[in-house]
Amino acid sequence: MEFTAANVEEAVRQFYCQGFVQQEVHHWLTTAQYSPAAWTFSWDLIQPTKSIEVQFFGASCLHVKIARFWSELPPEQYHTLKEQLIDRIAQFAKGPRIVLTRLCIALSSLVLHLTPDHWPDAIQSLISLFQQENPNLDSTQRCHLLLEILTVLPEEFFSTNLTHQRRAILRHELAKALPHVMWLLQSLLSSNLGAKVQEQALKSVASWADFGLDPELMEPLVEQVFQALHKQDTFDAAVDSLVKIFSHPEMERYPNTLQKLLLHTLRTQEMYEKALAEKDMETVQGLCRVVVASAENHPKVIVKMIQEDGEKRELALALLHTVIRFAFPPGQYPVDESCSDMSFTFWYMLQDELFECEEEEFRKLVPVFQPLYYTLIQVLLAKVQYPEDQEFESWAKDEQEAFRCFRQDIGDTMMYAFNVVREPVLGFFCSTLASLIEQSKSQEIRWQTVEGIFFMFGSMAECVDLEETVYLPMLMNMVPSIHFTNITLLSTALYMIGSFGEWMNSHPEILSCVLPLVLQGLNNSKVGTAATMALKDITRESLDHIRPFIPQILSTSQTILQKDILLERDAMRLMSCIGQVLSILPIPDIMNYLDAILVPRLQHMQHLVKQEPSEAVQKQLVFQVQLLSWLFSTLDTDRDSADVSNGQTAKPPAPTGPKPVFVVMQQILPTVQELVAKWKSEPSIVEAVNEMFKKSLSVLMDDFQPLANSVADMMIQMYEKTPHASILDVARQIILLFGSDAAFTQYVNTMLNVICTRTLESYPAVLREPDVVEAFMIFLGNLLKKSRSLLVSCGVNLEAVLKAGIATMAVAEQCVVKSSCFFVIEFLTAGYEEESIKVIVNNNMQFIVDRVLRAIGGEAARHIMEIISDVLLACCKYHFPVLNTTIRVLLATDGYPSPRASPQDKQNFLKVIISDKNNKRKMRETVKEFSLLCRGLLGTEYVEVAKQFL
Repeated sequence: MEFTAANVEEAVRQFYCQGFVQQEVHHWLTTAQYSPAAWTFSWDLIQPTKSIEVQFFGASCLHVKIARFWSELPPEQYHTLKEQLIDRIAQFAKGPRIVLTRLCIALSSLVLHLTPDHWPDAIQSLISLFQQENPNLDSTQRCHLLLEILTVLPEEFFSTNLTHQRRAILRHELAKALPHVMWLLQSLLSSNLGAKVQEQALKSVASWADFGLDPELMEPLVEQVFQALHKQDTFDAAVDSLVKIFSHPEMERYPNTLQKLLLHTLRTQEMYEKALAEKDMETVQGLCRVVVASAENHPKVIVKMIQEDGEKRELALALLHTVIRFAFPPGQYPVDESCSDMSFTFWYMLQDELFECEEEEFRKLVPVFQPLYYTLIQVLLAKVQYPEDQEFESWAKDEQEAFRCFRQDIGDTMMYAFNVVREPVLGFFCSTLASLIEQSKSQEIRWQTVEGIFFMFGSMAECVDLEETVYLPMLMNMVPSIHFTNITLLSTALYMIGSFGEWMNSHPEILSCVLPLVLQGLNNSKVGTAATMALKDITRESLDHIRPFIPQILSTSQTILQKDILLERDAMRLMSCIGQVLSILPIPDIMNYLDAILVPRLQHMQHLVKQEPSEAVQKQLVFQVQLLSWLFSTLDTDRDSADVSNGQTAKPPAPTGPKPVFVVMQQILPTVQELVAKWKSEPSIVEAVNEMFKKSLSVLMDDFQPLANSVADMMIQMYEKTPHASILDVARQIILLFGSDAAFTQYVNTMLNVICTRTLESYPAVLREPDVVEAFMIFLGNLLKKSRSLLVSCGVNLEAVLKAGIATMAVAEQCVVKSSCFFVIEFLTAGYEEESIKVIVNNNMQFIVDRVLRAIGGEAARHIMEIISDVLLACCKYHFPVLNTTIRVLLATDGYPSPRASPQDKQNFLKVIISDKNNKRKMRETVKEFSLLCRGLLGTEYVEVAKQFL
């Protein structure tokens, strides 16, 4: 269909009225927008008689053409386009607003193209033009039009892709116009043209603030912006302007001006207090934004001011206290107020700035900042507390989630505060907690306050010195005296205890204070996650001191598992803790405990295996196998253990019998074999079983050898039924470990043949499962790299495998491409030494090079060019003669690998890769550059802009 105004208008109508054809119409309209005809039909669409939708599309077309297809317009039409556009903007002075704005954006783009060569002093001339009397526009309308243009012009400048040189030229031109713009905005802010004009002027201030403001121009203008805060109609725009002004990075170059502006900020306190009293939270939030912006963007200046005595220090400290006052208004976040999350970034930046000081200077500053941080800590302690249970439950899910994230941010801020003030903070919380405990003897206290203190301690845990011996022992000794009547309180206490697991390794006497509470928490499924995580942290970090508590831990754990009260994930974590503590016991004791804990589990598992398949049975079987996996992952009797008697790390006596994991594996092997035979087509079962094999293999290593044949047989069964990535992962490890064992040779050959044949048979289907393809390529690549002879001698069709690897170099998934390239590179490397592989490489070199060149030419994403270039490097390095012949033949084809690459471009590319065939860095650079050329991107503005972000 022809791109005419009538056709486009009808398409726009269909787009908005007929949803079922929206995608097709959108594609046609986009094509129309990019067509040369858009220069003509755009004007026909921007007529007062047309619908708003049609007018808006016409204005958008005009903007797109000016912004992106400027080269289509001959220079002699520049002036006509400018005059037409200005006239049309005046025509739409009364709206619709969205059409007017789009036309102003189009004019802004035109200014950026014409300045300075074809339209010198464009901004000044626009200001002069709209100041002139116009019979069709009154003064207010002219102001609105001019301000709309001035507002969108900087935004268009920053959003347009420009070369460095062009951007520098335009920035210089806009900076020249800055005094004229500022003078205009000042006069409009003090005029009587009404709140709407002043609001628009403030938006222009915010827009032009990105260019930086000269101090002489800035001070009177910013005073006017602060005055605009006191007017309801201009408040929001004034806030946005001030935030932009304070956020400009060049503001720090003018510290004296900045200090004057900070004084204006402090003078908003009366307005803030009034807004609080009137519960005007929108005004509170706006003022908070201004204060936080003034501090957040200038922590360096604030610290320097505090380093000086006198008025500057007082001003800076007053600002910091104002930040705390404004950013944390009364009420519960996020229901009553939404300001409390605004200042968190500032406290992080302030901490960083303090740490940049010299050590001596930092020590001097700490006493100055200490009162401030104490104030902040008290406010944070109040804000971190939960509301009453009934109120919290009445909150919406998104409000509860916002509060959870808010608490996490408070925890991070608490850590920043601790890094500055250090141990006195611990003393503050300890004394607060002690007074609450004493108070609880005579009256009821809020559990939320105690929970908040525990949360704060947990947030600081990773920063507390392991040698701390004053406050943390005091804290831990107070824990048993607290009545845990609330689930949230108990959960937070357990998380806190776990966070100090590493510290407890240096203070083992504390274990007797906290372990009873942790074990008690296991009995409550609502705190099961916190309890098992705490137990895991303690047993992992303090394993050398846990021996006296092992009977209690194992007895409680056995009872909990028998009751089956924990969530599945928590039960698995508990099983991991069991393996951890068992590891330091003598093997006879380990086996006794394992019999008591596992026998009921194994019996239940045998019962489940014999039942008819169902979803419920499947889930239970997966859970039982996962429990064993988590147990095996930590039950390692070969680990180092500390000899507590002499404080030296010593190796435990060598075990006199087989490892516990091996014994358990032997016991469950018949059940697992029956399980695999019955459920080998169920992915969740297959994944769980292979994860168990993987965990046991990582613990047993060479001791796994007696189990290898049986496990390999099960893996063959599973893979024959359904290829799965987890099978390939375990198969790779088993073959690399035991492939050279003569007794295992038959299973290796069978496994390799089954894996390769089964995968290649169903390769089109397997390609829909990227994780299987990735694992398959990694499996083969590792075998070629570490046990090449096994793959060569097993009878696998290596040529078919290579072709599969070449084919998957072209898929969309980056992980698959990388693994396929890894395999192909290893295949090429092996061909350098292995004659049989060399023959295959020579026969398939054309396919390899063709795939590489097509990827470079544009058939593959640019971000994988490095790994693609590594394949080409391997070809050059190990098979240069056949590569040299092949690549010359392929590149001689017209339009290959891209019509954008000329014969000379291809010759230059070939010359470089031949001369630098052993230089990986140079090869990657060459391939990247040639790929950009093939895609038509070399030397474009897009690439120049992209380089700024790389």
